[in-house]
Amino acid sequence: MGASITLAGESLIAQKLGAQQPLIVSRFVLANVPSLDPNAPVDRTAGKPVAGQIVGTFDVTQKGYVNPNQVVYSLMMGSDVGDFDWNWIGLETAENVLLAVAYVPVQQKRRNIPPLQLGNNVTRNFLVVFDGAQELTGITIDASTWQHDFTVRLKGIDERECLSNRDVYGRACFFGSSLQLVKVGTEYQLNTGTAYVEGIRLECTEVVTVTPPKVPISVWLDVSLQRQMNDVQAIWTVVFSSGMSDYTDSAGERHYCIHLADLFDSSSVHDRRPVEPIDGPLVTWFAARTGDYQGLRARSTKKEDVGLGNVPNALSDDQETNSSFILATTKAIKTATTLLWTALANIVSGATVVGQAEKLAVARRLSLSGAASGQASFDGSADVNISMTLANSGIAPGTYTKPTFNAKG
Repeated sequence: MGASITLAGESLIAQKLGAQQPLIVSRFVLANVPSLDPNAPVDRTAGKPVAGQIVGTFDVTQKGYVNPNQVVYSLMMGSDVGDFDWNWIGLETAENVLLAVAYVPVQQKRRNIPPLQLGNNVTRNFLVVFDGAQELTGITIDASTWQHDFTVRLKGIDERECLSNRDVYGRACFFGSSLQLVKVGTEYQLNTGTAYVEGIRLECTEVVTVTPPKVPISVWLDVSLQRQMNDVQAIWTVVFSSGMSDYTDSAGERHYCIHLADLFDSSSVHDRRPVEPIDGPLVTWFAARTGDYQGLRARSTKKEDVGLGNVPNALSDDQETNSSFILATTKAIKTATTLLWTALANIVSGATVVGQAEKLAVARRLSLSGAASGQASFDGSADVNISMTLANSGIAPGTYTKPTFNAKG
C-alpha cells in the first residue's frame, strides 16, 4: 500500500507552521480509480480524482496523537452506509486542500438491507507523520488502541528483542549440555536446558526422545517464532537431513536451522552445537571466567599499534653480535659490563697500559752531560733524584793570586 503527504499538503503544513496557525483535517474522501496499482508510489502532485470516481466524502470520526510527530485520523462507517467500492483514500483539510493520499486494494462497503443483503461496518485509520504534528494539529487526545495496528507493532518488538539477543549470543549459543543429543542405552535423546538461536530463546524442560530414521545421518534443529492464539512462541523441532538452510514457510514465518549433531554410526554421536559453559546468570559467568582469551585486544595488538614498529623481535645473549635486527638480552649486557669494569680496574691499578702512559711502560734513563754528569732511571712510579758530578775545568789545583779565567770556568 502506497501512502504519502501531497506536495500541496506539505506546502500547507509549512504555511501553518510559519503563521503559527492550527492545521485542521476535516474529511475523508473515498474514490474508486480504475486500474490503480495499490503498490505504486503516490503521485504527490495529483489532486483529487474526478467527480465520477469519488464514491463518498465523510467527516473525520475521531482523531488522536501517537507521539509528538504522529497523529492518526479515523473514519468509522456503520452498516447504514453503502453500497460502493474504493481503492483511493484522501485526507482533506478545512481549506479543501488534499493533505495526504493512500492507495489500497479495492475495498467493499455494503449497506445492511434485510433480508436481501448483510451490511458491514468498516473502520479506516490514516496515520500522518511530520515534525511537530501533534502541536500543529492541536490534537490533545491520545490515540485509542483500535487506531493502532498492534500486529505490526508487536512484531517489531519481537524483532528488536531477537536482534538484541543476537548481538549477545551470536547466531547460536547452547548453554553447556543444553539440547545436546546423547545416546542412552539403545535410544537417542535431547538434554534439557537453554539455548539461543538467531536471538530466539529456547528452553527444553523435559528430556526429549529422538528416533533417527537411519544412520549415518545429520541432526538439525528447526527454530521459529510462530503465532499461538494471541501470542507468539518459540517453536523448535528436530529434523534429520543431510543439509539444511534457513527458509520462510507458507505463512511467512522465518525458520532458522542449526546443525545439532552427526550420527556416523549406531554407537557414536558427534556434537555440532556451538557451546558455552554457562551454568547461571550471564553476568556472573562473565565475571567468573578465567583463561586465555585469544580474541582480546591484548593478544591481537601489534607493535605498530603502540608505536613500537621499529623494535626488533629477535634476541641474543652474545655481546659479539653486531645487528640492527636483534635485541641484546640482560645476559649479553651483563657480560659486556663485566668486561668493561675489569678493563677499567686494570687501567686504574696500572696492570693495563693505556694512551700516552704506554711510553712509560719501559723505564727510561735520565742523564746529564757536559760541565756536569749524572743519571737516574724513571718509570713514572715515583720521584727520582739525579746525583750530579761536575767535570774538571783543566786548571791545576792550587792557590793563585790575581787569577784570570776564560768564559768556561
